[in-house]
Amino acid sequence: MKEQQKQDLADISKINEAIQKQNKLMLSLKSNEEKNNKKNQTSFDLQKLYAKLDKDDAVLYEYFMGYKAIHLFVVQNNKIQLKSICIGHICSEPIIRFISFFDNPENIVSNVGNYQKTAFFTHKKLLLPAKLDSKNLIIIPDGLLNFLPFEALITKESKTTNFTKMHYLLDKFDIAYNNSAELYLNANTLSSGKRNILGLFPVFGKTNYELPFSKNELQSLKHNFDGQFFENENATFLNFKNNVTGKSIIHLSTHASSGDFEIPASIKFYDQEILFSELYNLQLNSDLVVLSACETGIGKLYKGEGAMSIARGFQFAGAQNLLFSLWNVNDYTTSVFMDYFYKDLKHNSSFANAIANAKRKFLKDENIPNAKKSPYYWSAFVYYGTLEKPETQTNYILYIISFLGLIGLFLGFNHYRNGKSSRNSQKREL
Repeated sequence: MKEQQKQDLADISKINEAIQKQNKLMLSLKSNEEKNNKKNQTSFDLQKLYAKLDKDDAVLYEYFMGYKAIHLFVVQNNKIQLKSICIGHICSEPIIRFISFFDNPENIVSNVGNYQKTAFFTHKKLLLPAKLDSKNLIIIPDGLLNFLPFEALITKESKTTNFTKMHYLLDKFDIAYNNSAELYLNANTLSSGKRNILGLFPVFGKTNYELPFSKNELQSLKHNFDGQFFENENATFLNFKNNVTGKSIIHLSTHASSGDFEIPASIKFYDQEILFSELYNLQLNSDLVVLSACETGIGKLYKGEGAMSIARGFQFAGAQNLLFSLWNVNDYTTSVFMDYFYKDLKHNSSFANAIANAKRKFLKDENIPNAKKSPYYWSAFVYYGTLEKPETQTNYILYIISFLGLIGLFLGFNHYRNGKSSRNSQKREL
């Protein structure tokens, strides 16, 4: 990338050398992945999927973008339904129109009525429920649907221009996304115990990249959780790599880019910009990765693979639960959303529930003007991962101290009672 930016002065041999090196790395990673897949390959247990959905109080909607139709698999009540939605151009046009509302913050605010109609029509077209007995909805998107914020779809039209009073799918369910039913079924169990965070906040002060409200995110994290936090020039890629092990939550508040057809997706640390493919070799075992940056879920689409984004780079590195963005996010509103999210998470909510609650509280926040409550600002972040609720850490030391205290009180009471009985006996003898 650096060499290409020199344009006419670029050294073609250096570019070819870099491409060759990257291709070798990709082939090596692909070979390793195939070996691991063969080792871990197991038959898919449909009964276990039914049982997990029942335990999670969830319904699963999995989409498949065919050449002439969108196919939908609905898994609920120990049954699978297969539906075909539409054929040809008619199928994708309303989806593209809905997604285009999020190209910039003015598109929705300047035409609220059209947004409601398009969001309601898209909701109907995708055969999404307006009501279910289940609390949670799991969505597995495909193709263009990877870029669609399902929470912002409208379940019932109204004439209101007040964004708080609109009828969103968010009001009906806690929504979690995933890449496949198999990943949902075989997700790793969340670690028990105290949450420990690694946070990186380059801030980029006094530069064109400055993120002043990133400091608010940092203060919110420090207030709610213990952890290790790197700011400004300390927020380097090396400090990230050296300290990521053993952290239950990783939070990156920075800049990112989705790239284009030639340049891959990338994310900025204070000292360097990292391509999504450079994240593959990281060995992550964290419970959650939060990518508080622009376009971290956007990248070049590959059939059957989805978007080659920064989020996908972290997924390849082992992160199963991620919170990431689908377009350019606002620095201020992102800091408000993250504050609500971590406050809710502190009370031991599941990730999906904490994220949904943060969006609902954002919409009800009286300090935020109506224009900033547009879905553009609160629906940018989507959560991919488990619905599991983290276990609370059992404080055995506290239990032991309490138990010993009770024993002490019991012995003291017995000693007092025996002493009193002895004194009464002496009085009777006198």
